[in-house]
Amino acid sequence: MSKPNSLHHNTDSWGNSQLKILNVVVSTPESRGGAIRAGLQLGEYLADYVKVDNLKMAGEHDEALVEELTLDAGLSTTPSRTLFRDIAGSVIDTTVNLENTVIWTELSTPKPLKDYDIVHVHNAVPLWGLLSVTLRCRITNVPYVVTTHGISKLPDLPDNAELSRLQSLVFKQLYLRPYLNTLANAAHLFALSEGDEQRLTEYVPGQSVSVVPNGVSINRTDERTKAAVAEGLQLNRDKPILLFVGKIMQSKGITDLLDAYEQLDTDCTLVVVGPPKDHELVERLKGYAQAEVKYLGYTEQDRLDALFKLADLFVFPTRADVFPLVTLEAMAAETPVVTTNVGGLPEQISEETGILVEPNDSEAITKAVDEFLKDKERLQNASDASLKRVRENFSWEKVAEETATTYIDILKQESTQSTGQ
Repeated sequence: MSKPNSLHHNTDSWGNSQLKILNVVVSTPESRGGAIRAGLQLGEYLADYVKVDNLKMAGEHDEALVEELTLDAGLSTTPSRTLFRDIAGSVIDTTVNLENTVIWTELSTPKPLKDYDIVHVHNAVPLWGLLSVTLRCRITNVPYVVTTHGISKLPDLPDNAELSRLQSLVFKQLYLRPYLNTLANAAHLFALSEGDEQRLTEYVPGQSVSVVPNGVSINRTDERTKAAVAEGLQLNRDKPILLFVGKIMQSKGITDLLDAYEQLDTDCTLVVVGPPKDHELVERLKGYAQAEVKYLGYTEQDRLDALFKLADLFVFPTRADVFPLVTLEAMAAETPVVTTNVGGLPEQISEETGILVEPNDSEAITKAVDEFLKDKERLQNASDASLKRVRENFSWEKVAEETATTYIDILKQESTQSTGQ
């Protein structure tokens, strides 16, 4: 995992070997999704450019995350306090999960907070977790930056989640408003996509923002592992394999995926991976014959990596997303992608690597999948182009270097402002 040090010519008094970063991942105790994994992986790769401590709000899956993400430096945790969530859960509609906002931390850091040059914070859920981290930074006078991981979706949450009028008011006043205030007081914001950057500019005018996407590691699963996973799942490798990875919920387009699958001309197997969130959708998945649709629930990383490699196509008809990691993971496994024209996905998927369709359109998904599966040459070309695109645009090495370079620029600007130059 060694990367070249290319910042030394550019750092003035903040040499890359001296810069001290606290990389903080805000999360609920049960979460281990894309934003959390991306924040931890960025911290791991930053270690070759700056001195960095990886810190996460304590959760149920911390040991598993260290192993799955091969975090060489390990992981420090800071307590997740859930008392108010437990109280709120008894009075708030749990289908909305607003009670997840009231989990906080005292920010127990590996070194005194004042010893860090910058604190880099990831994720906005739980909100009190984010606020407790950034408030400590402001009190200690340590600049903090935020990777937003989803500003595009937040203002639309009341409509998308069909919140009541009262719930919408509570959300806007007690969640969205303090969140935007936290972003406004940051030294800098990292957006994952150009669309995210535009939203940030709209909601936090005057704030400095740069686009630094999530990265991805190249999938190096070998043939033996692929064969073992295929045999264990009784996958017929003579038939094309379609793969979906994501939470089993309407916003990920599961209904569109299944409606499209039922209309395909090509005989193929659909493998669906992801934690159950919607009971009715899970029951529909389980209603298919195992030879047609295999629902695996949450799947450990080694087997998931093999599935990305085994798949002929990754189909991800999400209705609302920011900059999903799963599509990059598919491309890193040389698997072309059929997905939707939402969020940052058009910045990930080119005409050479996949097909973009409009959301909520199962017929368009059916057509795109059939087009690929009936044209083996196009499928192979898209496979080759996917790996090339990931290497050139979305490697963790590139992302970490861009991030470290931005830290230097922030400190230069802060120094200039403090001296009045």
